[in-house]
Amino acid sequence: SFERAMTILGGDVHHTEDASQFFPVKSVAHVDNVVEMLASLHMDVVVIRHSDSTVIDMAASVDAIPIINGGTESDHPTQALADIYTMQRELGRIDGLNVAVVGRLEHRNVSSLLRLLSLYRNVRVILVPFSGQIDPEVTVYCEERKMSLEISEDIEAAFDADAIYLNAPRTAAHIELLKSRNSFNLSIDSKFMSSLRPHCIVLDPMQRNEDFKISVQDNRLAFYRQAENALYARMAVVLNLLEG
Repeated sequence: SFERAMTILGGDVHHTEDASQFFPVKSVAHVDNVVEMLASLHMDVVVIRHSDSTVIDMAASVDAIPIINGGTESDHPTQALADIYTMQRELGRIDGLNVAVVGRLEHRNVSSLLRLLSLYRNVRVILVPFSGQIDPEVTVYCEERKMSLEISEDIEAAFDADAIYLNAPRTAAHIELLKSRNSFNLSIDSKFMSSLRPHCIVLDPMQRNEDFKISVQDNRLAFYRQAENALYARMAVVLNLLEG
Protein backbone atom coordinates (compact mmCIF):
# COMPACT_ATOMS: atom_id res chain seq x y z
CA SER A 1 0.00 0.00 0.00
CA PHE A 2 2.97 2.35 0.52
CA GLU A 3 4.13 1.65 -3.02
CA ARG A 4 0.63 2.14 -4.41
CA ALA A 5 0.24 5.37 -2.41
CA MET A 6 3.39 6.85 -3.93
CA THR A 7 2.42 5.72 -7.43
CA ILE A 8 -1.02 7.35 -7.23
CA LEU A 9 0.62 10.55 -6.00
CA GLY A 10 2.74 10.53 -9.15
CA GLY A 11 6.05 9.39 -7.66
CA ASP A 12 8.44 6.54 -8.39
CA VAL A 13 9.08 3.58 -6.09
CA HIS A 14 12.36 1.74 -5.52
CA HIS A 15 11.91 -1.35 -3.40
CA THR A 16 14.20 -3.83 -1.68
CA GLU A 17 13.50 -6.58 0.83
CA ASP A 18 17.14 -6.73 1.93
CA ALA A 19 19.21 -3.55 1.85
CA SER A 20 22.42 -5.52 2.43
CA GLN A 21 22.10 -6.82 -1.15
CA PHE A 22 22.55 -3.31 -2.49
CA PHE A 23 24.52 -1.45 0.16
CA PRO A 24 27.83 -2.33 1.84
CA VAL A 25 26.22 -3.11 5.19
CA LYS A 26 25.81 -6.35 7.07
CA SER A 27 24.69 -4.89 10.38
CA VAL A 28 21.86 -2.60 11.44
CA ALA A 29 24.57 -0.57 13.17
CA HIS A 30 25.28 0.95 9.76
CA VAL A 31 21.72 1.95 8.86
CA ASP A 32 22.91 5.57 9.06
CA ASN A 33 25.16 4.82 6.07
CA VAL A 34 22.17 3.49 4.11
CA VAL A 35 20.10 6.59 4.86
CA GLU A 36 22.90 8.94 3.88
CA MET A 37 23.40 6.99 0.67
CA LEU A 38 19.70 7.19 -0.19
CA ALA A 39 19.76 10.93 0.47
CA SER A 40 22.73 11.20 -1.88
CA LEU A 41 20.63 9.45 -4.54
CA HIS A 42 17.97 12.15 -4.11
CA MET A 43 15.30 9.93 -2.62
CA ASP A 44 12.52 12.01 -1.09
CA VAL A 45 11.06 9.59 1.46
CA VAL A 46 12.18 6.24 2.88
CA VAL A 47 9.76 3.66 4.31
CA ILE A 48 11.43 1.12 6.60
CA ARG A 49 9.91 -2.09 7.91
CA HIS A 50 12.15 -3.94 10.34
CA SER A 51 11.69 -6.26 13.29
CA ASP A 52 14.06 -4.13 15.40
CA SER A 53 12.36 -0.88 16.41
CA THR A 54 15.72 0.77 17.15
CA VAL A 55 16.49 0.71 13.42
CA ILE A 56 13.70 3.24 12.78
CA ASP A 57 15.05 5.52 15.51
CA MET A 58 18.59 5.22 14.17
CA ALA A 59 17.48 6.02 10.63
CA ALA A 60 15.44 9.04 11.71
CA SER A 61 18.27 10.39 13.85
CA VAL A 62 20.41 10.90 10.73
CA ASP A 63 18.03 13.74 9.75
CA ALA A 64 19.02 13.48 6.10
CA ILE A 65 15.69 12.35 4.64
CA PRO A 66 12.13 11.77 5.96
CA ILE A 67 11.70 8.28 7.43
CA ILE A 68 8.33 6.51 7.68
CA ASN A 69 7.92 3.66 10.14
CA GLY A 70 6.48 0.89 7.98
CA GLY A 71 6.19 -1.48 10.94
CA THR A 72 8.40 -3.05 13.58
CA GLU A 73 7.98 -6.02 15.88
CA SER A 74 6.16 -3.87 18.43
CA ASP A 75 4.64 -0.97 16.49
CA HIS A 76 2.74 -0.23 13.27
CA PRO A 77 1.69 3.41 13.39
CA THR A 78 0.36 3.81 9.85
CA GLN A 79 -1.92 0.79 10.30
CA ALA A 80 -3.29 2.39 13.46
CA LEU A 81 -3.94 5.60 11.50
CA ALA A 82 -5.83 3.57 8.91
CA ASP A 83 -7.86 1.79 11.59
CA ILE A 84 -8.78 5.02 13.36
CA TYR A 85 -9.61 6.71 10.06
CA THR A 86 -11.91 3.81 9.19
CA MET A 87 -13.74 4.06 12.52
CA GLN A 88 -14.10 7.81 12.05
CA ARG A 89 -15.53 7.45 8.54
CA GLU A 90 -17.83 4.56 9.43
CA LEU A 91 -19.05 5.72 12.84
CA GLY A 92 -18.58 9.48 12.71
CA ARG A 93 -16.43 9.78 15.82
CA ILE A 94 -13.78 8.15 18.02
CA ASP A 95 -14.55 9.81 21.37
CA GLY A 96 -16.88 7.67 23.45
CA LEU A 97 -16.63 4.51 21.33
CA ASN A 98 -16.69 0.97 22.70
CA VAL A 99 -14.07 -1.05 20.80
CA ALA A 100 -13.59 -4.81 21.15
CA VAL A 101 -10.26 -6.39 20.20
CA VAL A 102 -10.68 -10.10 19.49
CA GLY A 103 -7.94 -12.64 18.84
CA ARG A 104 -4.17 -12.38 19.28
CA LEU A 105 -3.25 -9.54 21.60
CA GLU A 106 0.55 -9.74 21.50
CA HIS A 107 0.83 -8.04 18.12
CA ARG A 108 2.06 -4.72 16.77
CA ASN A 109 -1.30 -3.88 15.15
CA VAL A 110 -3.07 -4.15 18.50
CA SER A 111 -0.36 -2.26 20.38
CA SER A 112 -0.45 0.66 17.95
CA LEU A 113 -4.24 0.78 17.85
CA LEU A 114 -4.51 0.91 21.64
CA ARG A 115 -1.91 3.67 21.91
CA LEU A 116 -3.79 5.78 19.40
CA LEU A 117 -7.23 5.10 20.90
CA SER A 118 -5.93 6.21 24.30
CA LEU A 119 -5.43 9.72 22.93
CA TYR A 120 -9.20 10.13 22.55
CA ARG A 121 -11.79 10.73 25.25
CA ASN A 122 -13.98 8.19 27.01
CA VAL A 123 -12.95 5.25 24.82
CA ARG A 124 -13.69 1.84 26.31
CA VAL A 125 -11.78 -1.20 25.04
CA ILE A 126 -12.86 -4.79 25.65
CA LEU A 127 -10.11 -7.37 25.07
CA VAL A 128 -11.22 -10.89 24.13
CA PRO A 129 -7.96 -12.83 23.85
CA PHE A 130 -7.49 -16.06 21.94
CA SER A 131 -3.78 -15.92 22.75
CA GLY A 132 -1.20 -13.70 24.39
CA GLN A 133 -1.59 -10.53 26.36
CA ILE A 134 -1.10 -6.83 25.83
CA ASP A 135 2.46 -5.52 26.08
CA PRO A 136 2.76 -4.23 29.67
CA GLU A 137 4.24 -0.95 28.40
CA VAL A 138 1.16 -0.43 26.23
CA THR A 139 -1.11 -1.16 29.19
CA VAL A 140 0.70 1.43 31.31
CA TYR A 141 0.55 3.95 28.44
CA CYS A 142 -3.22 3.51 28.13
CA GLU A 143 -3.87 3.55 31.85
CA GLU A 144 -1.90 6.78 32.25
CA ARG A 145 -4.29 8.31 29.74
CA LYS A 146 -7.30 6.98 31.65
CA MET A 147 -8.52 4.68 28.88
CA SER A 148 -10.69 1.82 30.08
CA LEU A 149 -9.22 -1.64 29.34
CA GLU A 150 -11.33 -4.67 30.21
CA ILE A 151 -10.52 -8.35 29.61
CA SER A 152 -13.11 -11.05 29.00
CA GLU A 153 -12.87 -14.70 27.92
CA ASP A 154 -16.41 -14.56 26.56
CA ILE A 155 -17.02 -13.35 23.00
CA GLU A 156 -20.41 -12.07 24.13
CA ALA A 157 -18.55 -9.23 25.85
CA ALA A 158 -17.92 -7.84 22.37
CA PHE A 159 -21.61 -7.67 21.46
CA ASP A 160 -21.95 -4.22 23.03
CA ALA A 161 -19.14 -2.77 20.92
CA ASP A 162 -19.35 -0.09 18.26
CA ALA A 163 -16.39 -1.66 16.44
CA ILE A 164 -14.85 -5.12 16.62
CA TYR A 165 -11.19 -5.46 15.68
CA LEU A 166 -10.21 -9.00 14.67
CA ASN A 167 -6.55 -9.93 14.92
CA ALA A 168 -5.66 -13.41 13.76
CA PRO A 169 -2.96 -15.76 15.10
CA ARG A 170 0.52 -15.57 13.62
CA THR A 171 0.61 -18.76 11.52
CA ALA A 172 -1.57 -21.62 10.33
CA ALA A 173 0.21 -23.89 12.81
CA HIS A 174 -0.62 -21.46 15.61
CA ILE A 175 -4.26 -21.49 14.54
CA GLU A 176 -4.36 -25.29 14.61
CA LEU A 177 -2.76 -25.34 18.06
CA LEU A 178 -5.36 -22.92 19.41
CA LYS A 179 -8.16 -24.88 17.78
CA SER A 180 -6.91 -28.08 19.42
CA ARG A 181 -7.25 -26.29 22.76
CA ASN A 182 -10.69 -25.01 21.76
CA SER A 183 -9.33 -21.47 22.03
CA PHE A 184 -10.00 -20.42 18.46
CA ASN A 185 -13.47 -21.22 17.22
CA LEU A 186 -15.01 -17.92 16.23
CA SER A 187 -17.19 -17.96 13.13
CA ILE A 188 -18.31 -14.72 11.56
CA ASP A 189 -21.73 -15.92 10.40
CA SER A 190 -25.29 -14.62 10.35
CA LYS A 191 -25.81 -15.60 14.00
CA PHE A 192 -22.71 -13.67 15.07
CA MET A 193 -23.65 -10.58 13.04
CA SER A 194 -27.20 -10.59 14.37
CA SER A 195 -25.79 -10.47 17.91
CA LEU A 196 -23.99 -7.18 17.23
CA ARG A 197 -25.37 -3.69 17.52
CA PRO A 198 -26.97 -2.56 14.22
CA HIS A 199 -24.22 -0.01 13.54
CA CYS A 200 -21.27 -2.12 14.75
CA ILE A 201 -18.48 -2.53 12.18
CA VAL A 202 -16.01 -5.43 12.02
CA LEU A 203 -12.39 -4.68 11.10
CA ASP A 204 -9.52 -7.00 10.25
CA PRO A 205 -6.10 -5.58 9.27
CA MET A 206 -4.79 -8.92 7.98
CA GLN A 207 -5.38 -10.64 4.65
CA ARG A 208 -7.93 -13.42 5.06
CA ASN A 209 -6.20 -16.81 5.12
CA GLU A 210 -8.61 -19.25 6.79
CA ASP A 211 -8.09 -17.62 10.16
CA PHE A 212 -11.56 -16.41 11.10
CA LYS A 213 -14.36 -18.33 9.38
CA ILE A 214 -16.42 -15.77 7.48
CA SER A 215 -19.57 -17.21 5.94
CA VAL A 216 -21.84 -14.19 5.66
CA GLN A 217 -22.21 -11.11 3.48
CA ASP A 218 -22.85 -8.02 5.57
CA ASN A 219 -22.05 -4.38 4.88
CA ARG A 220 -20.81 -4.03 8.46
CA LEU A 221 -17.82 -6.20 7.52
CA ALA A 222 -15.56 -3.28 6.66
CA PHE A 223 -12.40 -5.19 5.66
CA TYR A 224 -12.07 -3.88 2.13
CA ARG A 225 -13.02 -0.33 3.02
CA GLN A 226 -10.39 -0.57 5.78
CA ALA A 227 -7.78 -1.65 3.20
CA GLU A 228 -8.76 1.27 0.96
CA ASN A 229 -8.51 3.66 3.90
CA ALA A 230 -5.03 2.30 4.63
CA LEU A 231 -4.06 3.45 1.15
CA TYR A 232 -5.48 6.93 1.79
CA ALA A 233 -3.79 7.17 5.19
CA ARG A 234 -0.41 6.34 3.71
CA MET A 235 -0.95 8.73 0.83
CA ALA A 236 -1.64 11.44 3.41
CA VAL A 237 1.52 10.65 5.38
CA VAL A 238 3.67 10.70 2.24
CA LEU A 239 2.06 13.87 0.90
CA ASN A 240 2.45 15.62 4.23
CA LEU A 241 6.18 14.85 4.25
CA LEU A 242 6.71 15.89 0.64
CA GLU A 243 4.82 19.15 1.05
CA GLY A 244 6.64 19.83 4.29
